[in-house]
Amino acid sequence: SSGINAEYGKPGRGGWVIQNGANSGVGRAVIQLCRAQGIRTVNIIRDREGVEELRSELLSLGGDVVFTSSQRGEMEQFCRENTPRLALNMVGGRDTIQLLKCLGDKSSLVTYGAMSNSPMSVPFGLQVFKDITLYSYWMTRWTKKHARSELEDEMFGKLAEFYQSGELTPTPHRENSFYDFSDALDNAFKLKQLFVVDKTLSDSRYQDYD
Repeated sequence: SSGINAEYGKPGRGGWVIQNGANSGVGRAVIQLCRAQGIRTVNIIRDREGVEELRSELLSLGGDVVFTSSQRGEMEQFCRENTPRLALNMVGGRDTIQLLKCLGDKSSLVTYGAMSNSPMSVPFGLQVFKDITLYSYWMTRWTKKHARSELEDEMFGKLAEFYQSGELTPTPHRENSFYDFSDALDNAFKLKQLFVVDKTLSDSRYQDYD
């Protein structure tokens, strides 16, 4: 999310960003980074079981407002009064249309994912008459382009500061030894699973193998 801001700009303090997939790892980072810089966020999540708990969680991270994808009318009304100038699109497909409807004139939409597995829909009128600029973002390309540059150093320096201050926290996850790969895979859809070398090296099963 920091790379997206660095490449395509960001609203000024007090401005608005809108994003779908707000409960993803990137979405959570966007919420926290925007809050730390005085930027406000409109966050879209899917209708799902436990949606109110998830809404409360994202608000506690610093999200200003959270809508489900079915709350189109309420979302558009809110954005008429609090107009975003930057949209971050993780879902793609027809969900793109909702982001375009909420953006103001001469705004930008950055697509960095396609979770819907459907072609992105961009109606002629929404793009042309509102003069919206469409961008794509691929982290691998950004990293290759800016490797060992001042921009990359500055970005990681700022991220480190946000982590140290507690303004940026990791996505909820569980750390695993490599020996627990079967259990980690079984629970991968419930919680992000990380395999940690230090945890593996200290595992008694590794000691037995050694």
